[in-house]
Amino acid sequence: MRKAGVRADPGTAVRSLELLLLAIVLLTPAVAVSESVSFAADVEPILTQHCVMCHLPGAAQGDHSLYPDAWASMVDVPSVQSPLRLVEPGKPGASYSYLKMTGEHLGAGGSGEIMPFPNGPLSAEEISIFRLWIEQGAGRN
Repeated sequence: MRKAGVRADPGTAVRSLELLLLAIVLLTPAVAVSESVSFAADVEPILTQHCVMCHLPGAAQGDHSLYPDAWASMVDVPSVQSPLRLVEPGKPGASYSYLKMTGEHLGAGGSGEIMPFPNGPLSAEEISIFRLWIEQGAGRN
């Protein structure tokens, strides 16, 4: 029970939500490890649905466009917000795009909000697919 006149810190609530989302992502595998994730069939539709509308040429958030070739604009491409690459094949923890999706980007020298912003985080399944794709080498398949 809160005392009258005492307000909860909204930053604490947001951080708690981000940590809960991260725990769900890490504990809920969406795709079997033996299953191969396809960029064209699995990852690109997630980017198209949630990311491309803000990351277009001329309107690119973070000086980053995903159009016309999302794969080429992410894999082995340096981030402008962090010393990391956007997608480091085989290393989700060293992939700035993945860290932005999970809310871990600030700890990697990044900035800004969890992505996609402002429509909220991706589902645990979508983040898991993106992570597995990176773990499998971030192929252009």
